[in-house]
Amino acid sequence: MDPFERLTLCEAVRALGAGASVAFPRTGERFTAAELDAAATRFAHRLVAAGVRPGEVVGVLAPTSPLVLVGLLGIARAGAAASMFPAAVGLPEREAERLAPAVAAAGMRHLVVHRECLDTARAVRALCPAVTLVGEEEGGAEGNGGELSGEGGGVGEAPEAVLPRVAPRDLAVVQFTSGSTSAPKGVMLSHATVLAGLRAIVTSAAMDRHDVMVSWVPHFHDMGLFGPLSVFFAGGRVHLVPPMDFVRRPAGLLRLLSETRATVLTGPDFSYARLAAVATPELLAELDLSPLRLAFNGAEPVRAATVDAFVTRLAPAGLAASAMYPVYGMAEATLAVAFPPPGAEPRVVHLDRSRLADDGLAVPVPADDPRAKALVGVGRPVEGMRLRVAGADGAPCAPGRLGEIQIAGPAVTTGYYAAPAATATAFDGPWLRTGDLGFVLDGDLFVTGRRKEMIIVNGQNHFPEDAENLAREQPGVHRGNCVAFADDARERLVVAAEIAPGGDPEAVAGSIRRALAERLGIAAVHVEPVRPGGLPRTTSGKWQRGRVRDLLDARS
Repeated sequence: MDPFERLTLCEAVRALGAGASVAFPRTGERFTAAELDAAATRFAHRLVAAGVRPGEVVGVLAPTSPLVLVGLLGIARAGAAASMFPAAVGLPEREAERLAPAVAAAGMRHLVVHRECLDTARAVRALCPAVTLVGEEEGGAEGNGGELSGEGGGVGEAPEAVLPRVAPRDLAVVQFTSGSTSAPKGVMLSHATVLAGLRAIVTSAAMDRHDVMVSWVPHFHDMGLFGPLSVFFAGGRVHLVPPMDFVRRPAGLLRLLSETRATVLTGPDFSYARLAAVATPELLAELDLSPLRLAFNGAEPVRAATVDAFVTRLAPAGLAASAMYPVYGMAEATLAVAFPPPGAEPRVVHLDRSRLADDGLAVPVPADDPRAKALVGVGRPVEGMRLRVAGADGAPCAPGRLGEIQIAGPAVTTGYYAAPAATATAFDGPWLRTGDLGFVLDGDLFVTGRRKEMIIVNGQNHFPEDAENLAREQPGVHRGNCVAFADDARERLVVAAEIAPGGDPEAVAGSIRRALAERLGIAAVHVEPVRPGGLPRTTSGKWQRGRVRDLLDARS
């Protein structure tokens, strides 16, 4: 049986063969598709008994653990839609303030909670008193005045409850976006939409039962949720690593890739730069990365420097140059929008930076030209996806002309949960406005950044990534961490840069200003020094330029 054909998520899991599995290296746990299906069905009975009704949204607050998948599939089997939340990383009260708006916006009455997240969940309930907390074990439910039982790690026996009929058109997931440029919105994805997206990934990336994935990307991000599910539904094996394990020990991820003979890896661009940085000759001598065929690089702009560093530094361990796999996607597309052909080496073009920013034209220049802007291609639309680049007047752009990327297809959301105004704004007929700028050249899509983040100084347009790439190269910038944005009121470009311990903020600022003046011709530049770790990212690792602007405005 084809697991993608007119089924619900749980029916698709039931249709999988014996080879599909998900493992958690930290705890040694491993689950086959049949075991996940059985656990999810038991959990669905518990949810219905706890009062979960078809059509409502149920939150999942858990670290990387079996509860993520059991919760997702159990909620779906109960006829509800799952919304994945980030596990607590800070003070419970502060985390609750961050989660409560989504809980309220979705009208959530139930929150599935891992034992490690109880304090945060209780703080959420203090802000949203109507929420009932559902634990991992049988009887683990807590409302006002109740106690949450079930401190263990498994899923207990289910009480008797009648499960509803679930149809492919029913809502399965409400994926709250990470909010890099705006307030998070709940992306609505039906069972059919999710499975169309997974089919597109499996088909366009040529996945099959022989694939083995290692993923550390958080499950509350679209890449971290649907990436592993795609390999799982292809019949392959998945190894899920907690994000902080990668952050603290990136070399450990390389060892895991070698030990599991992984063929697929996922992550945003900065993670590949990090892996390249820790790839010492001594470490590489221990590794065999020759099985790795697809290192999905997405979720943020793909830098040509990262592509080169990753394939060059890891080549001694057997990594093929074609393994680096720059892609483009978003939660609104159930992840995948455009992929290159598997096995092709990354395509990099060098364009006149000014002509692209000011005239919207992709004009090639030599790689060593001072005006050169390097861009990495992200391939062509995945199976079932339609894509166009539209100008300000809504008309399709000719090849090589910059415009907004718009998409349509069975894997694209129908809109945002309980937000009709945002939904209406997002669509032009059947076309979803992504808000991303890009162009098509020789059939391949190139993405240049967010439309609303373009910087205008003295009537000239600048991409923030160009300023950031130059700034991060300057000595004294902590780990290259910096953010650029426009100060429209003063008609200048602002660079917020983390200063390395012991660094001289004035010297770093002067170096950045000189680089931007010489390379980009921008004289009106203000550099704001920031302590290491002071620049906020989204849960997926993207810089939050808007929030940085707001924080600096509050300081001034």
